[in-house]
Amino acid sequence: MCDHHPARGMTFNLIGKSTLRCTSDNEGNGIWSSPAPRCKLAGPAGYCKAPEEFPFAKPTVLTDESEFSIGTSLNYECSPGYFEAMFSITCLEHLVWSSAEGICRRKSCGAPPEPFNGTVHINTDTQFGSTIHYSCNEGYRLIGSPSSACLLLGSTVTWDKEAPVCEEIFCPNPPSILNGQHTRPSQGNFPYGKEITYMCDHHPARGMTFNLIGESTLRCTSDDEGNGIWSGPAPRCELAGSTECPHLPKIHNGYYLERPASPYLPGMTVNYTCDPGYLLVGRAFIFCTNQGTWSQFDHFCKEVKCIIPEFMNGIRKELEMRKVYHYGDNITFECEDGYTLKGSPQSQCQAEDTWNPPLAICTSSKWSCKKCTSALIVGIFFGLIFFLSSVIGSYWIIVKRKKSKNTDGKPKEMIHLHPQEDNSVKPQTLQTNQEDSRYLT
Repeated sequence: MCDHHPARGMTFNLIGKSTLRCTSDNEGNGIWSSPAPRCKLAGPAGYCKAPEEFPFAKPTVLTDESEFSIGTSLNYECSPGYFEAMFSITCLEHLVWSSAEGICRRKSCGAPPEPFNGTVHINTDTQFGSTIHYSCNEGYRLIGSPSSACLLLGSTVTWDKEAPVCEEIFCPNPPSILNGQHTRPSQGNFPYGKEITYMCDHHPARGMTFNLIGESTLRCTSDDEGNGIWSGPAPRCELAGSTECPHLPKIHNGYYLERPASPYLPGMTVNYTCDPGYLLVGRAFIFCTNQGTWSQFDHFCKEVKCIIPEFMNGIRKELEMRKVYHYGDNITFECEDGYTLKGSPQSQCQAEDTWNPPLAICTSSKWSCKKCTSALIVGIFFGLIFFLSSVIGSYWIIVKRKKSKNTDGKPKEMIHLHPQEDNSVKPQTLQTNQEDSRYLT
């Protein structure tokens, strides 16, 4: 009988007689009744080709062989991101390798965080290698990454992106319409889904009635990128039974500030301004009347002219100077000898018929010298008075001191000048005078 190796995927078939009997030949020698059979491998003969690489495992021993005989086993270990495990595959008799599916189990990243006002979409699972997607509820737009993958981080697995934020969608302020208005929310903004209604103004006292042309209600929606937009264009208010105004009249040396699109309906206003170097005279606007005509066009653009004064003392006669200068013209001043320039030597004609900086003037240098001479004379006069006062004061002090010394040199005469004083006073006066004489000597 043939050996069998089911674990190795090998089965053998017996070729020849399975039973032999012991007999003898003509010479009496013992022989078997027939030759021995052989065991032949069941299935095709050959080799297994090198197995393909597994995304979840790596071989424990690397080999360069391209063919493997039937029954050969190769050992593998699970890759990072999978739970640790060892296994082997075998070349089977049908020249195929045994299966390795389901041996390496993927690690899990756990439940992903769910954004506020949003949803997580799990396509397959939350294990290593899987990808999830995020979306926001209606009226919100996604800020951040719309997907996240469970990837390897060190020896563990985790989501590679943080959960996005779902931001509420707001629409910009709805456009205003001429001769009309729209309802506004109390909080002052326009969130997704908010509706506004347009209505036309009415002026019965002026005999003006307007009809709303277009959708009266607009809704705040969003585009493909999540930006808030209105569901349609704003309507317009058209004067009932009115006639449009013709094309806008032009202004010489000027232009329109904002040219509105036609049709030009009653009540529409157009503003004008002038080109650089010109000044606007009259009203800066016109409007379309109920009769379908523009209001009185009584404004025009006047050329800017800066004027030089006819008489300017001290200015050099050789300078080429005009009486009138235009916008942007420059002028340079120089003074004649004996004059000083006060102000900037250069000025430019501005758009308001003015000079910037203001025109300089020439002042006489002789007048300045006269002032200096007058100041010097006044200073000398007051200095002389101060000197004479000092001399007179010093002389008076010296004279006074001399008189005082002469009076102190005659002490006895003081006793004889008062003969009427009684006896009780005389000794005291004498004593005092004698003491004074002692101090003086």
